[in-house]
Parts: sequence; C-alpha cells; structure tokens
Amino acid sequence: MKEKVYVDRLFAGYEDTPEIRDFKEEIAVNLAERTRGLAASGLSEEQAFEKATAELGDITAIADGIGKKRRQEAIAQMYMNAKVPLKKSTAGGIAAATGLFLLAVVFAILSVLGETSGHALCYASAVLLSAACGLYTFFGLSQETASHYAMSNGRALIYGAVCLLGVMGLGFIAVSFLIGGFGMTALTGVSTALVVLAICSMIFLGATESKRQKPWLRAMINSEIESSMGFRHDMVDPVKAAKFGVASGGLWLLSIALFITFGIVVSWQYSWLVFPFTLAIQVFMTAGIFTRGK
Repeated sequence: MKEKVYVDRLFAGYEDTPEIRDFKEEIAVNLAERTRGLAASGLSEEQAFEKATAELGDITAIADGIGKKRRQEAIAQMYMNAKVPLKKSTAGGIAAATGLFLLAVVFAILSVLGETSGHALCYASAVLLSAACGLYTFFGLSQETASHYAMSNGRALIYGAVCLLGVMGLGFIAVSFLIGGFGMTALTGVSTALVVLAICSMIFLGATESKRQKPWLRAMINSEIESSMGFRHDMVDPVKAAKFGVASGGLWLLSIALFITFGIVVSWQYSWLVFPFTLAIQVFMTAGIFTRGK
C-alpha cells in the first residue's frame, strides 16, 4: 500500500507513539480513498496518487503528543490549506455571471430613475439577475473545493435551472407588486407557479443528493456528532428523521397552497403572512419531535 509507505516516510523522524500511529493511519486511509476516487474519474493510478498527495498539504509540522481532537483539527487544516485549482470554465462562468449581475443592477437603477421603458427595464433586470444566479449555482456546484467533491455537470445544470426559474418567478412577482400591487394577472400566476415548482424541485434534489463531502470532513462531522452526546441519538434516529421530513414537507406544501389560495381569494398583499406562521409551527414541531423523553 503506497499510501502507508508515503506516510511512514513523512513521519520517519517522529517518535512512534500510539497517537502518532493512529494519526498516520487516518491520513493513509484518507489518501487511499481520495486516490481511488481520482482513479475512477479517469486518471491513471500514478496521476491519482500524485494529485491526492498534493492535496494533502504539509503534515510534517504536527507535534508528537497529539490527541484525537487535535488530529482531526490538523487534518482539517491541512486539507483546507491545500489549494484546489479553479477550472478555466468555472472562472469564465463566474465572470459572465458577475457581468449579468452588474447589468441587472444598472437596468434596475435606470428604471428607478424614470428612464423610458422603465417597466421593461425592471423585467429585464429580473431576467438578468435570475440568469446570474443560475450560472453562479451551476459553476459553484461543478467546481471541486477543499471540502467537497465536484457535482456532476448534469445535476449541477439542473440545480442552476431550478435556481434560475425560482429567482425569475420571485423577481417578476416583486416587479408586479412595485408597479401596481398584486393583481391576479396571467404573469403573476405564472410567476407564482415557477416559484412553487422551484421550491418543490429543490426539496426533491436535496432529498436525493448524494454525499459530496471529502473523507476528512465526514470524519470531522461524525466526531462533532459523537461529542454532542445529548443530541446524538435524536440526530441518527431514522424513525424521528423520517417523521420530521414527512411532517416538514407536508407543512410547507400546505403553506404554499394557502399562500396561493389567500392571494387569489383575499389579497396578495397579506397572503405572505402564511409563511411566518408556518415557520413558527415548524419550530414547535422540531422541538416536539427531537426533544428526548424522560
């Protein structure tokens, strides 16, 4: 196992204490898992190993007498300090998104100043802003970071499209309100439908999302959970987790339905009050589900 040999060489001058042996083993496991992941992405075994060791950073400055918590902090520090190269496509996408965002701001300012076609500029600003959010989402998720693996382009594109539609719907609703209040026009109805669709899509994507955390981050998260013994049982209890997920999904779908119903029947100006009440109910629901009994 070349990972173990590599780590042993790094710590050749260190005292062979139980703490150091555990630390070396953790690093070797992280290296092996990262190497396998890189090899699966198309790199050769040698290229995968070289990239994995380069990401590890400097570990030779760690002291001999190092406890479990200090080991985890040291691993986190090493990986967070290791720079993940920014892809050229990501850099270009972020630059394009920033340009769209700035153009949206300019259009919004011109519409406020009373320029000709002010209403059209408002809607154009909403479209540009939503496009910028979609690009930020896509390129942010498809770029590997020190703590997370990159999401596949296909799934990141879906996230970006959902974000674009949701922000566009919210933007059109806001513009309609600023121009003439919440009238139940065809555009307002379509915009509301876009927002509801985006929310439901985000819930589905989040529920089906696979773990993208790197091994060191997962180990650190698990350690934090274990250290909070008073909450550990509730956090990993599958029955309570399923109950909370189903209840939360039903509660927010109901609130969205009430929002639309009140807006049509009563007034869009006051229908938003449904959401603060929903949030308060969820807080009490969370306490009721996850509070441990005697």
